[in-house]
Amino acid sequence: MPDPASGLIRSEIAAHRAALLEQVAVPGARLSEHLSAGSRLAIIDVLLPAGDGFVPVLIRGHRTLDVGEGALVSTLAEPLARTRSLTARVRPHSEDALALAHCYRVLQDLGLAAGMPLGGILGRGNADGDLICWYELDEVSPGAEVPVLADYNVKYADRMAVAQAALHRDPPLAWPSRVSECRRCPWNPVCTAELTARRDVSLIAPGSDAINLHAVGVGTIDALAAASDKQLASVAVSRLTGVARGPELRDRARAWLRGVPLVRRNAEVRVPRADIELDVDMECYIDDGAYLWGTYLTGSDCGVAAVSAAGFEPGYEPFVTWASLPDRAEGVMFAEFWAYLRELQVVANDAGLTFAAYCYSRSAEERWLYSTPDRYPDVPGMPSAREVRDFTRSAAWVDMYEMVGREFLASGSKRLKTVAPVAGFRWRDPEPDGANSMVWYRGAVGAGGAAPSDRLKRRLLEYNEDDVLATLALRRWMTGRAAAETPTVAELASC
Repeated sequence: MPDPASGLIRSEIAAHRAALLEQVAVPGARLSEHLSAGSRLAIIDVLLPAGDGFVPVLIRGHRTLDVGEGALVSTLAEPLARTRSLTARVRPHSEDALALAHCYRVLQDLGLAAGMPLGGILGRGNADGDLICWYELDEVSPGAEVPVLADYNVKYADRMAVAQAALHRDPPLAWPSRVSECRRCPWNPVCTAELTARRDVSLIAPGSDAINLHAVGVGTIDALAAASDKQLASVAVSRLTGVARGPELRDRARAWLRGVPLVRRNAEVRVPRADIELDVDMECYIDDGAYLWGTYLTGSDCGVAAVSAAGFEPGYEPFVTWASLPDRAEGVMFAEFWAYLRELQVVANDAGLTFAAYCYSRSAEERWLYSTPDRYPDVPGMPSAREVRDFTRSAAWVDMYEMVGREFLASGSKRLKTVAPVAGFRWRDPEPDGANSMVWYRGAVGAGGAAPSDRLKRRLLEYNEDDVLATLALRRWMTGRAAAETPTVAELASC
């Protein structure tokens, strides 16, 4: 069960493994390569001797701890001296728990496992790199409902049954069905082609919704488009609003069959506009920090005149650091970005004009809007948590992802890379993707001892500029051509 972030940084993880072993002051601790036992195979980053055997420790490219209490942790200097933390809680990662259960079972099969069902994760970010987060595998992990090993046993048996059926050319026990994890799977293009050819309902209603719809005879998008209200009752209501989601899935299926990516919910499309508008997009590297806040300044004629008179240049303005993160330079750069944003608000207020800053899917930006001041509070000009909160809760902070969801039904994804082309926007980069930007960033800063690449720095800046231009193009399209270029839900239903 590989960690996708670690897949991007294999050389760094290898160096981290070697450094970790040097810090672990436990006689007999060692690195593991491939351990094989029957049908199980595992790579365990560190084997720690504990009593009559070993316990596994894995290195992951994400955070493992959050502020709170109750996490079972230990230091690298004394990795087996586990204590309950009063300042950290486990950040739920079911894949980490299952990976440790798998490693423990491999050790058991080889007769190398310690008597205690235990495994540790060393993460990245804040204190994670100095603490091992331990999972008691015979207990229920945070966010789960059954003990880790019991959950693993069920999943392992299921996968073995599927594999055995395929090996013996028996009728298959599993067919592709889309779930949220598909986007990170290397087999996704293969399965997507099969799902599309089959017009499988999980393309519209993934996960448990697809399972429930299959149970009532709705297995294809065609069947979903024609489904009765009784069949749609099998779809759970929205946890946020309590509204039945089945009818909306049916409308999305109808749009998919018509080849329409976006369908208007109402006759008129509305999106907040302002005299001074600032599109914002952040780029980060896993959990290490946000190295780039890109902005694009535009507005009405009076708004552009006001910002120009105040000394601001309309257009793209990046706030960036190429220091290897985490680094205080990130805080300094963020404070400069924040001052720029707030100064534009002052200009708008003084001129009696309106101001709005736009992002796409606010959770990504807000993670670093809140955490950067917390990590670098001593940087001059750093905003307080309250100042950030007041801004993100104000009408001046607009999430275009929310606006698209409010005004349209999407037959497929609502990702910016999918939606902006509907408005006629195209990225200059042939491979515009967040995962690719992680690779470009490593090359840009010279990770792993390589020379920093100016070419990749320019590529990242251009990619970021196109992201903010995409939200601008989408907003202009929504208040312009969208009504003429997209059908309404009612129009689809009448076809």
